[in-house]
Order: sequence, then C-alpha cells, then structure tokens
Amino acid sequence: MLFFPLHRLAAAATLAAAIVPAAQAQTSYVPVMQQYGDFVVTRDRHDALVTLSFRQHGYWPGGAREVVEVRPLKATREGQPMLLAFTKGYTGQGTILIGVQNGEPLMRPISPLQRDSMVRTERDPEWGVPQPGRPEMLLFPRDGRALDTLSGELLWFDVPGGVTGDYAPAVLVSVSPDGRRGAYLTNALTKVGIIVATRDDGVAGVLALPPDTYQRWLKPLSEAASAQAGAAIKARQGRTDSNRIRRELELAWFGQQFQWKQGKGGWQVTGMGLSSAPPEGKQP
Repeated sequence: MLFFPLHRLAAAATLAAAIVPAAQAQTSYVPVMQQYGDFVVTRDRHDALVTLSFRQHGYWPGGAREVVEVRPLKATREGQPMLLAFTKGYTGQGTILIGVQNGEPLMRPISPLQRDSMVRTERDPEWGVPQPGRPEMLLFPRDGRALDTLSGELLWFDVPGGVTGDYAPAVLVSVSPDGRRGAYLTNALTKVGIIVATRDDGVAGVLALPPDTYQRWLKPLSEAASAQAGAAIKARQGRTDSNRIRRELELAWFGQQFQWKQGKGGWQVTGMGLSSAPPEGKQP
C-alpha cells in the first residue's frame, strides 16, 4: 500500500478543484449566432425557436413571437440581405418575406398560416418549391404566388377565379423567363387545361389538354400523394398533407411536359404537341 504525505494530498485536491470549474467554463454552451448584414439570428440548443434582431434591437416580424427558422436570400434591399422566415403560433404569420425599407425591417406575408390546419402547417412549413430548371424562382402553389429570390420580388398574376387554397380550380405551376406571366393548371370536373395569365392584363393564353389527361396523368399523381401521406401517418413521421404533396407532384409533372416559348404575342406554353394561344377575341 502506498502512502502520500498529507500536504501533497491537500495540494492535489486544491489543484483538482481549480481544474474542474476551468473545464466547465471551457465547455459552457454558447448560442449559435448567424449574421446576415445587420440582422442577427440566434439559436439556443434548448429552444426550438430562434430570435431575430436588427442592429442590436430585437425584431418580431408582424408581432410574431415564435420564429422557427430564417433563411437569407440573394436579393438585397438598401444594402441589407432579404430574409425568408417562418413564424408560428397564435401570433404567427406563416411564411414571410423580410426586407429593409427606409432603414427599418418590414415584413410581407407570402404563405399565411391556415388556422384550421395550423398544426399541420407548423409541422411542415411552406418554403416554396423551386421551379424545375429555374431554382431561383420559388413557387407557392397553394397561395398562387411566386418569389424571385434574386430580385426579392413577390409575383402574382391576373387570372379569373380562385387560385389559393387546397382545392383551387387553378394552380400556379410555372413562371415565364421574364417573370411577366404565370402558367396555371386548371382542373374542373376532370376537364384539364392551362391558362397563361399576365401580371396586370388578364389572360394571355389558353390551352385545352386532351380529354384523357386527368385519367392518364393527374389521377395517378393524386393517388400517389394519398398513398405517400397515408404511409407517413401510419409511420408517424414524414409529410402528411396529401394536397400539398399532390400539388408538388403536379408542378414537377408540368415541368417535365411543358416549356415556355417566346412568340410574337409574348411568352406562351408548349408541350405534348400543343401550344397555348390568346383567347378568342383577344389580340396577342
């Protein structure tokens, strides 16, 4: 058995007592801070939410107290990056666009929360779907809007009838290369077509698709969306909104089958051996 002098044991204990706090200090947690221009986003590992500040002052966009995530865009305003954020809860606004104007941050709703399905939306926030072949353009099919992430411009188009909601008769599926026209997929009683709408001058093109389009193409997409959502519900994980899945499948299908073509009457949609044309009585 080994014996150590008492003074050495006391010295060792004192040294250990000094080392432990020092080690704890070195491993203490520091919240993650990300800076985008004069915006600072802070995340704490003990909280699912983030805090947002602008020029060292707390910022609650639209009065929302629960900010889930913030994403910077390439677009800028007054030298400051524009941000895409999702806010939830009873003060939440849903997906919002934040930009600086006259030195102050201002927010604009892109995809508002739907109170009747708030939990579902909060579980799977709307961040927009990149347009096939054009990832800088984010489409929000449920809301009938698009966001150009390079310019920060929020786009919507002059089309008759409802274009928002889970069961809208016309769904935005593409934006023309110049950003001045939007293509909508219409589906009324399995009669499927395409409308090309301008920003402020109504419909610029129409295209009636073959009678079997719904049965051949869209019905299988709807069934696939229902199956995918059902499997996610059963597994208690993954995306469970079948309407949202269906819209995104339709958007991808449109990108595979159709493209924009410039003509003397402006941008029109072509595909499946067909082309949209100005409605009867309207000059190109």
